[in-house]
Amino acid sequence: MFKKSDEDFIENLNSRRPIRSQFVIADKVFKKAKTGRNYIDVTLTDKTGRIAGRIFPKEDAEGKFEALCIGNICRILGKVNEFPSGSGRFNIVIDNFKELSEDEYELDDFVIISDRDKAEMIAEIDDTITGMENIYLKNLLKAFFSDKIFTDMFFNSPSAKFYHHNYMGGLLEHSVEVLKLCKTACEIFPELDKDLLYAGALLHDVGKLKAYEYDLVKIEFSDEGRLLDHIFISCDMVKERMNEMEMPVGLSIQLLHLILSHHGEVKNGWGSSVDPKTPEAVALHQADNLDAKVKGLLQNL
Repeated sequence: MFKKSDEDFIENLNSRRPIRSQFVIADKVFKKAKTGRNYIDVTLTDKTGRIAGRIFPKEDAEGKFEALCIGNICRILGKVNEFPSGSGRFNIVIDNFKELSEDEYELDDFVIISDRDKAEMIAEIDDTITGMENIYLKNLLKAFFSDKIFTDMFFNSPSAKFYHHNYMGGLLEHSVEVLKLCKTACEIFPELDKDLLYAGALLHDVGKLKAYEYDLVKIEFSDEGRLLDHIFISCDMVKERMNEMEMPVGLSIQLLHLILSHHGEVKNGWGSSVDPKTPEAVALHQADNLDAKVKGLLQNL
């Protein structure tokens, strides 16, 4: 069994040098250069991040492309390259690759998980629910977060395929960060309905539990996620729970509006069904957008 050396983890690839190490094939794209030469762009990952790779086959480029299987772990031979020169951004020019069997690598080298304290994040949710005054919203959240099947998934799921929080525990981390941003908004704007906003923060992305299929090294869209999108699925899941209790119609509409509009104005094309039309909906959208955008940039520094 081969364990990666510290210097070969992606976070430490910061100088031009030869490399022989293992990576997950997270994505691949077949391309043609202006010169007419075929090449392959790949995205490589390990538990510390992701890096671009490029293969310039001398022959049978299509065959080599087909041989690369997304989600598999391969031993990569090549050179760490800085491009553009002096930019501080590194990639790997791949000379050769070999798919590995399970007894040839340490799985722990590749599983990306949230580095936040899981118990603290769960406590943040529990304390928030305990402190809520609106009995309907409080009971709705209890119905979700007292369900062990739901919480096992919610606490361990990724929040995205790409972009932000795309690792085990990412959904929990993102939801709690959005919740904290919403709490700050309520301190600045005490007129906001904090219980409604907090419920929206915790439930706005629950549909991602059904929108993605994932294992320890890759994340893919499910058929449900690809065809319906997580916003619709989230609303459907929340509405189903609300139908099981005597939730006032007006309150139900307010909460569903938060979920349907949390990606901002419809014209932006980010997936919202309606524009945010209440102060709480605007606050949730801004908190969600801030967390996603900042985290996305930090992940790719």
